[in-house]
Amino acid sequence: MVGPGKQHRMMGSARWAQLLICAALVSFLSTGDVSAKLSASPAASEGETEASTRNEALLAREIALIRKGRLAEAERSFSRKLAAQGTPRERAELMGAFAMHLFQQTPTLDDPTSAKVLDYLERSVDGYRLVLGADHPEVATALIRRAEVERLLHPENPAPWTDLAYQQAYRIRSQRLGLSSLVTLSTLIPMAELKALPSRAKGNPAEIEVAADLLRQVIEGAAAVKDSEAQAGPLRSDATEALKRLDVAYGGGEPGARRPRIIAAPLPCAAAGLSDAIIFSGAPGPLQSLRESFRKARLEIEPCGPAMVFRLGPGVDPSPVLDLLTDISAGRMKGVRMGLGDESQTRSP
Repeated sequence: MVGPGKQHRMMGSARWAQLLICAALVSFLSTGDVSAKLSASPAASEGETEASTRNEALLAREIALIRKGRLAEAERSFSRKLAAQGTPRERAELMGAFAMHLFQQTPTLDDPTSAKVLDYLERSVDGYRLVLGADHPEVATALIRRAEVERLLHPENPAPWTDLAYQQAYRIRSQRLGLSSLVTLSTLIPMAELKALPSRAKGNPAEIEVAADLLRQVIEGAAAVKDSEAQAGPLRSDATEALKRLDVAYGGGEPGARRPRIIAAPLPCAAAGLSDAIIFSGAPGPLQSLRESFRKARLEIEPCGPAMVFRLGPGVDPSPVLDLLTDISAGRMKGVRMGLGDESQTRSP
């Protein structure tokens, strides 16, 4: 297993933050931009960019000390600077910035230093919660930033809290930004990568297929966006590449063994007006049962060729939708899947 110090040196230059699905899959993985991955957002806002620039300038001395390996001195200097910040939000922002520079700039990232990085990031999350409330989108970003670092430090088997962090972030983003938001959709990519880890999936094809379904949801959701192609295009490409890596790693299966259905399907049902929608496919009977489940939740899905479509919009309560999507992803609704695919693949046994 690659230790954190060696792994850090391997990824210390540009484009180091595309997370490893696991050591066995390294040869299949591409790299990604650190700002996109650690913010878990298709594009940083102007305010986030300004805060990043301001904090980097404010931490110039500490960064220089970290690069020289004088970590204790850098921490003492940072503590004084943190106490001098005028607002709790500025302290939360500075805490997160210091943690990331400690992670990126430390010459040798040993276990004690890694623990310090995660501790500072956790304190940053708590700071955002206290200032902005537990359900603010910036809390979601801080949660994901800490989870991404944990996955970089322990790519084969991240700590169990990582799964919970992504789930909390997705819940926050879906409620505050909407299920079809590019930022919300972007959260599903690392969630899928985490689910596909051998330490999580444990060889179960159903678990790999859940991960693939999450990636399909990103591809289809991003493809439906018409007015933000500059942001939707890279997100769609990232999800497509991740799906291809799953196919290379798991799609072949073993002779006589059950194998996952990792197939990126086209979107023949993406007609005009489906810019904000979730598409479901499967056999007619299971799709009708799905429609009844939506109706019981006082929601409506409609036919679109052989598929069903749930249109998103203002005023839609995401809670029952999330429950239904979870049931589908977990395989509790037999014969139905999110996205489009061959009906024979989803026919009930």
